[in-house]
Amino acid sequence: MNPFRRHSGPGRPREAAAVYRAGLAAFEQGQYQQAIRELERIAGRNDLPGTLGRFYLGQAHLHQGLAELRLGRFSAATRHLTIARDINPASADLTRYLLICHVGRGRFDLAAVELERSREAGAADADLPIRLAYALSRDGQLEQAVQTLAEAADREPIRADLRYHLGLLLAAADRHGEAVHAMKEAVARAPLDAEMQQHLGLACAAAGDHPAAVRHLAIAQKLRPHDAWLALLLSMAASDARSRGLDLHVDPTPAGVQPGDQAALDELARVVARDPDFVEAFLALPETAVDQEVFGMLAGILELALERQPDYADLHFHCSRVYQRLGRTESAIAAVDRALAINPRYVQALIQLGRLHAETDRRAEAVERLRQAVAHGGDYPDVHFLLGELYRRDGADHLARTAYRRALTLNSDYARAREALEALGAA
Repeated sequence: MNPFRRHSGPGRPREAAAVYRAGLAAFEQGQYQQAIRELERIAGRNDLPGTLGRFYLGQAHLHQGLAELRLGRFSAATRHLTIARDINPASADLTRYLLICHVGRGRFDLAAVELERSREAGAADADLPIRLAYALSRDGQLEQAVQTLAEAADREPIRADLRYHLGLLLAAADRHGEAVHAMKEAVARAPLDAEMQQHLGLACAAAGDHPAAVRHLAIAQKLRPHDAWLALLLSMAASDARSRGLDLHVDPTPAGVQPGDQAALDELARVVARDPDFVEAFLALPETAVDQEVFGMLAGILELALERQPDYADLHFHCSRVYQRLGRTESAIAAVDRALAINPRYVQALIQLGRLHAETDRRAEAVERLRQAVAHGGDYPDVHFLLGELYRRDGADHLARTAYRRALTLNSDYARAREALEALGAA
C-alpha cells in the first residue's frame, strides 16, 4: 500500500480540510482503521491538510500496528508498521516494533535486514551491532554475525561488551578457542565485570583449560560473593579439576549471611524445582575435600525449593541423595519416605530407600522395598545383586542364588554377581 498515492478524493482545500477533520476525529477516538481510510484520501496533497494528514496517517498506522502486535497478528502488524516507517523513516521505535514482528513470525532474515537498514541510516543505538549479530545468528548467518561484532569492536576498541557478546556467539557455536580469545579481550577491558569473568571461566572449561576456568570463576565469585550460583559453578569447576589430578588452590570469599543471598538462592531454587535432574551434575562429581561445603549448600537450595513445592516427589528424592552424600543417613531416609508418601510407585525412590536400609543393616525393610521396586518396574541387575547380598547375609542361600542368577540374566557381564554365585556353589 502506498499512502502517498493521489486519490480521486476531495479536490478543493475546503473539502480536504473536512476530510482531515473527520480523520483526526476518528484517530482521537481510537478508531484507527477509520482514520486510515479518511486520511489516505488526502495523503498525496502538498497543502496544509495533506501535510497534517500524512502525519496523523503515520500515527494511525503505528497505533493500529501496535494493536495487531498485542494480539499476536504479526503479519498485519508488519504491514501497518512498515507504512508508518515509510511515512516517518527516522523513528527508532518503529524499527524496534518491526523487529518484534519479524521475530514473532520467525523471519530472522527480515529482522537482520531491518537492523542493517537502521545501521546504514546512522541510527544512534549503541546496542544495534549486538542485536543485529544475534538476529543474523538466529537466521543461520553465524559468520556474518561474527563479522558484524568484530567490525563493531574494531570501530570502538574501548568497548568490552562487543567482544563479550562475540565470545558468547562463538561459545554457542562450540568454537571454544575463539570464544576464549574474544572473552579475554573483553575481560582485559572490564576486569571487574563478574558476568564476563564467569563466562570466560565457562569458556575456558569448555576449551579444556581447567586451571584458567577455576581462576576466572574464582575472580567472579570474589566480585559477587553473595551469588550462590557462582559459588556452585566454582565448586564444580574445582572438583572437576581435582578429579583430573590438578591440585588447584581455591580461596573463595566467604559470603556470610547477607540480604542479597536470599534472592540468589531463590533463583536457584526455582531452577532446581523446574529441573530436579540439575542435582545429578553434582552427585556425579567424585568425592573431594569440599563435599561438605558444596553439598551443604545444595541441600539448603533443595530445602528452599521444597518450601515452594512440598508435593514434588522428585525434590524429596534428590534431597535424600544429597543428605546421603553428606552422611546424614536418617535425614536421607526421612526425605525419601516423603517422596514415597507422594508417589508409592516411585521406583528410584524405592531403590534408594532399600539401599539406605541396607546401609543401616535393616535387612528386612531393605528387602521389602527392593522387591517393591522390582514389582513396579525396577527389574535391574544391581537391584537383584543387592537382594542376593541381603538374602545371603540372612542365610537364605536359595533366594540369594535366584537373585544373582536374575542379575546375570539381565547383565551377563556382571562380574560381582557371577563371583557371588560361584562362591555359593562352592559353599
